[in-house]
Amino acid sequence: MTGGTSIYTETKTLEVTDGLFDTVVGPAGIVAGLGAEDLAQPLWIEVTISDGSTITETLAPRQRLYGAPYAFTLMPNAYVSASMDTIIFGANGVDAVLNVVNTHDGDASNPALPALRVVGERGIELSGAAPVDGSGGGHSGAIYSGSGHQDSDLAFYSNDEIAFYLDVDGNSGSRVRIYSGTGDLVCFITETGNLSCNGNSSFGGTKTAVVTMQDGTQRQVYTIESSEVWFEDFGSAALVDGRAVVEIDPLFAQTVNLTEDYHIFLTPLGDCAGLYVAEKTPTGFIVQELQGGASSVAFDYRIVAHRLGYEDLRLERVNLNDFAED
Repeated sequence: MTGGTSIYTETKTLEVTDGLFDTVVGPAGIVAGLGAEDLAQPLWIEVTISDGSTITETLAPRQRLYGAPYAFTLMPNAYVSASMDTIIFGANGVDAVLNVVNTHDGDASNPALPALRVVGERGIELSGAAPVDGSGGGHSGAIYSGSGHQDSDLAFYSNDEIAFYLDVDGNSGSRVRIYSGTGDLVCFITETGNLSCNGNSSFGGTKTAVVTMQDGTQRQVYTIESSEVWFEDFGSAALVDGRAVVEIDPLFAQTVNLTEDYHIFLTPLGDCAGLYVAEKTPTGFIVQELQGGASSVAFDYRIVAHRLGYEDLRLERVNLNDFAED
């Protein structure tokens, strides 16, 4: 019963011995109209006894029913539901609505059994958490490691692959996001495969692009590596009477340090006595023809400068395993 309303009734004939009797209460199967939500609310049991003829008595008071601390099985569609906060319940040592614990500390010869096994095509479905992108409130899922321990980690183990499927219903552009402890977005991968991160990247192997050829095959194209952190830009200009003033692209200039020495590489596109860089400034450079030449030859140039803020980095000594500890 709940609030005086009966939700389930059964009648049994029992043997009384020395004024005592015992029985098991509850249906043997699913009862139509009796859902898991009904069993998740506060319940009391009311017992009425009768000799089958003249005596009928309802025992008082009704007895409150509580959840069993151990259960070998639950009814289909069963609910474990409660409203519990950390202030009231946490002060009494309660840290979860439901705990599934296997305390066995296993080893290779006698490993522990899983504390929880979920078998089914849909696995586990999570909801009720705050949304990541501001949408889907109340329908987002969340997984936490031991929130009461500052060094708690979260590990995933697989005998084969681990896969993440984004935007299964195909109704939005989705991402895998990584946030810092301060809530800043530091890295994400879009469902189309674009990767964006704040911070450094380090690889023990090569970094390549995959290019589709005219015959449909794909080939790897490799990046050029450097001992320092350089940015480069390319352009074209032409001499006028043996001299050219070239302005550096202002946008490129904002990404590099042009107050320090930078490099200019020249390629003349016609016959001339040769070219040289006569002057370099933070905003541009002057190109002149050798031997006082006065031609109007065109030329290509390549400018290479240190990335702003990374001027002092050169062949830093590292160990890839150290990055896993940062």
